[in-house]
Order: sequence, then C-alpha cells, then structure tokens
Amino acid sequence: MAGGKPRAGLKWALMLGSAAALAACGTTPTPSPSPYPMPPPPPPGAEVQTRDGVTPQFMAGRRIVRIGLLLPFSLRPQDASSLYSAAELALFDHGDPNTLLIPRDAGATESEASAAARALVDDGADIIIGPVLREGVEGAAREVRRENIPVIGFSSDRTVAGDGVYLLSFQLEDEIARVVSFAASRNLRSIALIAPSNEYGRRVEQALRQEAQMRGVSVPRVEVYSRNETEAAAAATRLAAALAATPAQAILIADSGAPLRSISTALVRAGLDRQVRLMGTSAWGGDSDREPTLAGGWYVSSDPTVRADFERRYQGAYSREPTRLSSLAYDAVALAALLSRERGAQGFTRPALENGEGFLGSDGIFRFRPNGSIERGLAILEVRAGGAVTLDPAPRRFAGPPS
Repeated sequence: MAGGKPRAGLKWALMLGSAAALAACGTTPTPSPSPYPMPPPPPPGAEVQTRDGVTPQFMAGRRIVRIGLLLPFSLRPQDASSLYSAAELALFDHGDPNTLLIPRDAGATESEASAAARALVDDGADIIIGPVLREGVEGAAREVRRENIPVIGFSSDRTVAGDGVYLLSFQLEDEIARVVSFAASRNLRSIALIAPSNEYGRRVEQALRQEAQMRGVSVPRVEVYSRNETEAAAAATRLAAALAATPAQAILIADSGAPLRSISTALVRAGLDRQVRLMGTSAWGGDSDREPTLAGGWYVSSDPTVRADFERRYQGAYSREPTRLSSLAYDAVALAALLSRERGAQGFTRPALENGEGFLGSDGIFRFRPNGSIERGLAILEVRAGGAVTLDPAPRRFAGPPS
C-alpha cells in the first residue's frame, strides 16, 4: 500500500531530535513550528536510491521506500488486523507517494519468521517492522542482519535487541523502575510482591529486587501462584497473613484482569492494613478503574493524554477501538516515514534511529538505546472511583542521555 491522503487530523507530532515536528492538519501533512531543522539533503549530485524490489505498476519509475511488515496474521489475527490498520493510518498521516507497505505473515515459529523476513528481503524491503513475538524477532533478525536492514520489533524481551534490531514495545523493567522510584520518592521503603509463577513474574521479581537495591528499598515477601483466580486469591491470603507479622508499606501486584481482581479482593477480605499501598504495572490499565478494592492504588502508564488522542483518531478512521499493541505499528511506520522523508532508505541509519532527543509517539516520548531496547517517558496514575488520575505526569522531553 502506498502513502496517500490522511484520513484523520493529527494533534500530536512524531518528533526527531534533529528533525522538524510534523503534524497533519486538515487533509495534508504540513510542518509545524519546531526548534529542530530538518536533516540536510544529500550533497548536489548524490543519488538517493533504494534497493530494487516489488513495485506496483502505478509506482513504476519512482525511488520507492519499502517498509516490510511482519505481523501475526495466522497466529493472532485480531492483533494483526489492528496493527495493520494502525500502520495504514500512519502511512496516510506521514507517508508520501513513494512509500510502500509490504505485509507478510510472521508465522508462529522462529523459522517461519526467518523465512518471511527473507521473502521481504527479496521484495526489496528497506526496513522491517515486527514481528510481535520474541521468537519471531529473533528469526527475522538472524535473516536480515547480514543485509544491514534495520528491524523494529514489538517484543518486550531485551535479549533479542541490538546490532540493528530495535524493540518498540513496553519494557517491563522500565515500568518497575518507574513505579519503585516513585514509591521511594514518597518514602515507601518496603515493597512486597505477588506475581504469577511464569516468565513474566520472574522478570518482575528480578527487576523489583534490582531497583529496590538501588533505591534503598527492601522486598520483605514474595508470593507466586499459578495464573488462575483461585490460586491468585490463595496467594493473596497467604501474603496478607505474612505481612501481619512482617509488615510492608506497599504491595506490587504483577497481574491484570480476573487474577488482579481476585488478589485485591482477597487482600481486603484478609484484613490487609488500609495504609498499605497497592501498586502495579501498565497491565493494570483499564482493569483497575472498575475494581473498587484497588482504589488508591498506583500504576505505571504511558502518557494518557497522548494515548487517548491516538485512540480517538483510530476509532474515527476505522469505527472500532484499537488493541493495546496497535499504537506500536503506528509509531514504527510513522518513524520510518519521517526518517526516509528526505533521504529515502538512506535515512535508516543507526545514528538516526538512536537519536538521543527521542521521538513523541502515540504513547508519549520514546527513544532507542544503543543496545536496541526502548526507553519511554512513563506516568504514574492513581485509581479513584471516578477514574484514574495522573499523580506524576510522563515527561515530554528526555532530560539526559539514554539510561
């Protein structure tokens, strides 16, 4: 699909530190005031070229920038559909007539993702966006690194990042660091943990212990459970009993949905001290607002104002709500369109992708670290009866070099 007329006005800008902010106003993208100049054009006589590849008849003769999309069409069709719609919207908002999206199914395994990535290389892809799963990103990366084609994957597992592979995702470790740092700033010095006994729970515990040590915070108790409502409630009852003997000032609940509600309800029924602060990751989003036993709890969130604007525009374009991951595809395609605006595929350099000023996307500011992981500006929200409120807003600019 080639770039064309935007479907919706854009009230925020995707900003590159060395590039002008772009905003869609009315029906065509136009530059908005910015302290940052656009990157200089190539010197006179220099050719801006893209690799040969698939070319629709109506694009014949153009210097096409080809954006490959590896999405889980067969494995997670609902997510894939929303991701593709968001990518399409980004192309309408930010692309130009020389930008082409090439979607392919990422499959369900590392080898299938590798084969799909190879097909995109053969199609002439200049950058690959996706896949979602860790195995898919690893498979795609193995296939395209030798071609020096950057990959912007959606996995949250940092071990697959680096050497030209970037993760545009929600990093659990950064979320834990944000909420523990905020708790310490409010003089909460002991945080217990209740988490599922799976890889997610293990990552939460490791991140919590690491951040707690840095902040002078203790972790007096950890309870884990098989991820179902009954086991979650039983673990919460055990935790409440343990904290009666060894108190904690806060409890980090690393779950969502029905298990989250079971845990908070069980804690209240077990007589947990009302002064104990409940805390959570971004997994709380949406679920916490409907659970009165979580009232007063804190959780990490992307910038809620910016996110709400993206959701309104997506719904206006497609008459349905986006999935949680859809903004990732929007931002990845918008970023690719911005970087290639002046220099074509030659704009996809590591210095450009790793720009320390960062970008403002659908979930707030973000930037890629040199190791390929992502750093986001995150907010702290508090659960209240009328809906969550922002206690500590997400930053709108990064204060220093990547952490």
